[in-house]
Amino acid sequence: MITAHLSADRWLWTAEVGDRAAGHVCNGRPLRAARYEGRGLGLIAVHEIDLPAGTLLVSTPAGTSSRGAGYWGGSHRVHRLCPDGTLADVAMDDAADELDPGSAEARLHRRLALAAGLSLETTRLRMREGHGYETGTAVQWSTYWAIIERATARQVWARAPSHAEMIDAGLPIAPSNTPEAQAAAARIWGP
Repeated sequence: MITAHLSADRWLWTAEVGDRAAGHVCNGRPLRAARYEGRGLGLIAVHEIDLPAGTLLVSTPAGTSSRGAGYWGGSHRVHRLCPDGTLADVAMDDAADELDPGSAEARLHRRLALAAGLSLETTRLRMREGHGYETGTAVQWSTYWAIIERATARQVWARAPSHAEMIDAGLPIAPSNTPEAQAAAARIWGP
């Protein structure tokens, strides 16, 4: 049994992956406080937790039980239960990968595409004339890869390749500027 202390304005829950594609870790089963200590704004909830050290837990604002990633779900915080009862913060992406390792690579692909400014759906983008993109090609885009669905003199319809397309092409799920990705691209499309 581990005793953990948490501000009384937050509730403690077990952790589970609520959205496997986006990697949102949400609250599962509630962990009720055994007692409260302190007064006023310094009120602390004392939890007697019968879980092993290293277990991932979620805290939410008191009164909130939303499991989604919307407005209230954005206030979820993921913690690791330490042997001394402290709660160490864990990044949402890392927690999702630990709870659902089978989908970790697909989530990394999604994060890399979004970080490069690409959608997983085809999007029309205005370009300067003479941009050089050609219809039906795969190109390096910012720090990832893009599929150019259609190109005109001043517009490009582009999207991130799907996870399956990346695997089929033999491209690693990594930023396109890494040596590993550059070597794979040179093997596929030539130098």
